[in-house]
Amino acid sequence: MTTGQAPARPGWRAALGPVVVTVVTAAVVLGPALRPGVVLTYDLAWSPDARLTPFATGVDTPAPRAVPSDAAAWLLGLLVTPGVAQKLVLGGVLVLAGLGASGLVRVLRPTAGRLAACTAAVAAVWNPFVAERLVIGQWTVLLGYAVLPWAVRAALRVRAGHGTVTALCGWAVLASVGGANSLVLVGPPVLVLLLLPQPVWRAVLAWLAVVAGGAGAWAVPALWGGLVSDPAGFTVFAARSDGPMGLVVSLAGGGGFWNPASYPAERRVAALAVAAAMLTTAGVVAVARQARRARDRERPGPADDAGRCVGTGVPVLVVVALLGLLLAVASGTPWSADAWSRLAEVPGGALLRDSQKVVALWVVLGAAGVGLLVDGLVRHRAAALVPAIGLAVVAPLVLPTLAWGERNRVEAVTVPADLRDVAAELSSAPAGDVGLLPWRQYRRYGWNDARVSLSLVPRMIDQRVLYDDSLQLSSGRIAGESPRSAAVTAAVDGGADAWDALVAQGVRYVVVEKDTGLPTPDLPAGAGRVLADTAHLQVVEVAGSSGATTGATTGAAGQGGRAGSATGWGVTLATLAAWLVLATRRVLRRNG
Repeated sequence: MTTGQAPARPGWRAALGPVVVTVVTAAVVLGPALRPGVVLTYDLAWSPDARLTPFATGVDTPAPRAVPSDAAAWLLGLLVTPGVAQKLVLGGVLVLAGLGASGLVRVLRPTAGRLAACTAAVAAVWNPFVAERLVIGQWTVLLGYAVLPWAVRAALRVRAGHGTVTALCGWAVLASVGGANSLVLVGPPVLVLLLLPQPVWRAVLAWLAVVAGGAGAWAVPALWGGLVSDPAGFTVFAARSDGPMGLVVSLAGGGGFWNPASYPAERRVAALAVAAAMLTTAGVVAVARQARRARDRERPGPADDAGRCVGTGVPVLVVVALLGLLLAVASGTPWSADAWSRLAEVPGGALLRDSQKVVALWVVLGAAGVGLLVDGLVRHRAAALVPAIGLAVVAPLVLPTLAWGERNRVEAVTVPADLRDVAAELSSAPAGDVGLLPWRQYRRYGWNDARVSLSLVPRMIDQRVLYDDSLQLSSGRIAGESPRSAAVTAAVDGGADAWDALVAQGVRYVVVEKDTGLPTPDLPAGAGRVLADTAHLQVVEVAGSSGATTGATTGAAGQGGRAGSATGWGVTLATLAAWLVLATRRVLRRNG
């Protein structure tokens, strides 16, 4: 591959339109989430205080799912307060996704106008994929979705000889902040793009090194401990139809998440579900056709590297996106349930347990393709009809309920002062494991308008917290990964009192959350010394507890867990440091 002249980038006036549109769109989507406080919804449990807890670092956690995202949130919270940090993260993810899609339009068609770029930006932010993931609180998945178009653009530039491997790997570094969910969306498509049709080996090796290194903080502990996921989770978390038109239509339109609580009301309208699927598919087809045109143009004579790259690399992306769609469809079909659940036996197989997320590339290309379709209307001198046609094109993707925090489902609230005060006191108390009651990991806090959310306690207290890491559903329980939590659950299922089961695990403190929507357990007489008893929390130091020497800190399993966590963090931090050094050197050379 020869190195040609880098394509001209649009001026600031051309770039301003998509920026303004994307920021406004993100603000409309988030709405009440931008108020003072923090958003707590399903998997989004954000501590109101910047405290680096053992939960955030993944210490003694067999499957540290919140690593390193919670640690990054803590670091950002130290700089701007946790509430502001959360708003920057949620808003930044949406803006990044919109600008990534609008920029991809101009990579595919450098002459595309502002209307095309703005349309792609709106389509990338306002769609079922974003709606369902936002209401369920999975910001790390949305981070991978947002990084994806930028990483793809960087890989295309590397193939064309205009981009640098260091810049490309910077997107892997950003994706690694989101942990497994982000990297599994970004890593494979870019790797395939760098390998096909002709491998760019330097970029391939660098990309693999940074992705693997960035995954160290969560991957090394999981592999070190020989973690095996519950096979039932692969069936429960497989893609599901979110409307009346079936699984294929749901996924083709960007929906199909497994949890019905996340479905926008519009997805039950057959016409809108079909229109969204058709429009996204048409967008992907438009991307493929644009790549074909770029390839055809280079046949009569020499072509610039950018055009050649679009003509050869983009079809690979389309194929990968289609394969992701087909994989998600296959995961949700009854005949594949047994084969799909066997991934639990494969190291790293749990990365595909939540299969709907692999349609992210399909949605990204679909959004960029919508921009190409609008640009085509302008090129055919239908300028007078563009506003009406543009609205008709985007309308099926516009979900009215996505506006204003999905009708206040995603809303910032103030965490009660007594909860924060007790968490701070317990964090500075003598070391000892903390048992959490009620023995469920999800809550409906009254002060959070009874919205479903994970418990805040493990994220607020700077002590190791023993909590129920299983997921109880109407269809049954999906087992967690912690052996100690499993022992408590087994004892409770066998008729034992949850207090007795926790004490048997050697906890020093027991925290009882109140106003959770769950029955508040009564503690036995003589349970221990009451350290706090407020409107929202009761903390008891267990009578006769031995302090810091607990089941979590003794034995080969505990030592191995801490060693795996330390090794994983070492790998990740070393990878980040190496990339920072290389990036800094490149900047200094360019400016020197």
